[in-house]
Parts: sequence; structure tokens; C-alpha cells
Amino acid sequence: MTWQDPDAVARVLAPLGELVALDVLDGGTFASVWEARFASGAEAIVKIAPPDDAPSLLLYEERMLRTEARILRLAEARGWPYPRLLLVDTSRETLPVDMLAMSRVPGERWDLAEPHMTPEANDRAKRELGAILGRVHAEPGEEFGYPSSATLRAATWPDAVSLIVESVLADARRAGVPLPERRIRDEFAAGRALLAEVTQPRLVHGDPWPGNVFVVPETGEVLGMIDVERGFWADPLFDVVAGDAMNVGAPDARLAATDAFSDAELARIRLYRIWFTTLITTEIVPRGFEGDWLVPYRAQLAANLEALLA
Repeated sequence: MTWQDPDAVARVLAPLGELVALDVLDGGTFASVWEARFASGAEAIVKIAPPDDAPSLLLYEERMLRTEARILRLAEARGWPYPRLLLVDTSRETLPVDMLAMSRVPGERWDLAEPHMTPEANDRAKRELGAILGRVHAEPGEEFGYPSSATLRAATWPDAVSLIVESVLADARRAGVPLPERRIRDEFAAGRALLAEVTQPRLVHGDPWPGNVFVVPETGEVLGMIDVERGFWADPLFDVVAGDAMNVGAPDARLAATDAFSDAELARIRLYRIWFTTLITTEIVPRGFEGDWLVPYRAQLAANLEALLA
């Protein structure tokens, strides 16, 4: 994803200083991500949202950069190890889209460092991640769902889940992604009573996979987390699934800072796995993912969804 008007970007960033370099970074799947350098020597990470009607967007991603700005402000007040928000522009006066700038998180990406870390360091990273998520999950909300969405919010968790899952299925139909829609709907209809046990909206990160976690590889200390734009008000167990997306076996209790899950929690985790597997299967087409890795990835997702629906 590229942006064609660096002068406009520089004007938005002017409160941070004179822009001398703006280099695109790899990894952004929603917004384009850039490294900005200023004449003062300061640096910032810049995110530029896609247009509201971009074909790459899924329905739940409506104005999601505004969610990131809101959560980064909250994180600074609560002391969570998220980036510090430096600037946000949602006026769409200089750029026709939303943009924000934030501080860089120190450390190395855990997904890149993990193969070279000791088992003890990786265990520490997992446990510290669970503890950080636990602090985030302590934040209560007033309603369930995506805060920047006009439609994907509800007073109850079962109603919010129904709206969100239906939006993913609609995205799949639009993208021509074949899914067993009836079987998926049946699972969530049968699980409404289980979902109704969740009565207090809690903030979740929404995408705490190792690529969004920065660590000290030698020790496993977690220094921070990024990409909080997918945060929403939900059941904290959603992060257990989103942080270990390809796992259909025993869920990792370390991600919930607990020793074990109850039967009801395991049942909800299974529903969230169906939801998340449906989501990451769907996003392949609108995102335009390419490469030889897609063949085994799609096959694994299909096998995982079948196992979860069995």
C-alpha cells in the first residue's frame, strides 16, 4: 500500500517537526505503515488508513484507525506498554483519510526472534504477554463490539457476536470465498446461552500474535505491543484465540494468565476459533495476499475449520 502525496503527509506531521524522510515499512494489512524522520533527529511510526471504500477493507474495519488512537490514549493513562500517540488527524482536510503518528516500540518482533530464543525465554514472553493482556482486559466498557463501527455494536455479547460473524460471512460472499455458512451459523445459534454468560464488556487487543509483540530475545522480557486498531469490547478469551490463531488443540492458558480453563470457557474458545478462522480465511482475497505459502496456509485453515465444526 502506498501514498502518493508525501507533501500532504508532511503538512499533517508538521506539529512534530520538519519531515526529512518517510519510508514505507512492511507488515501493514489494514493501514499503510511508514517510518518518519525529522530534522531534529526524532522518529515516529506513521499509519495512514485506506479510503473508506477501499476493496481491501472488511466490514468490521470501519474507521479502525480512530479506534487505535482512542486505545493509545487510554493505554498511556493506564500505563500499558503500547506505543505513545504523538498525533492524530481525522479531519480529512489535508489528506482524504485518517492518519496517526506514534512512538516506536523498543525490542525485536517476537515472531522473528522466537526460533532463536531459549525455551525459558519464550515461556517468559508468553507469560508476560498474558499478564499484559490481563491488565488490558480489566478495562470495562459500556457496550460490546467495535467502537468505530456504526453497526457492529450491541448491548449483549450474543447479539454483538451475531452481528460481527454475519459481517464476516457477508465479506466472504463479496470476495467469493466459499464457506460452510449454514454450519457456522448453527454453531453460534446453539452457543447463544454460552455467550450470554459474558455480561461485562472488556477491552481486548484483538490481534496479539507474536508479530505484534516486541521482546528482549535473550531474556523473553516483553517490552511492548503494537497494532491495537483491532481492539474492541468483548470476552477476554477472544485474545486467547487471536494470539494463537492456528491452534485447534488445547488452548494456551498462559495467554489468559491462568492455569486452566473451565468447560464453559473451552466451549466459548471453540466458538471464537470458528469466528477467527472464518475471518482469516476470508481476508486472504480482499487483502490480495500472494505467494507459495498461500497453498498450505489455505489448506490448513480449511482443515482447522472442518475440525472445529465437526
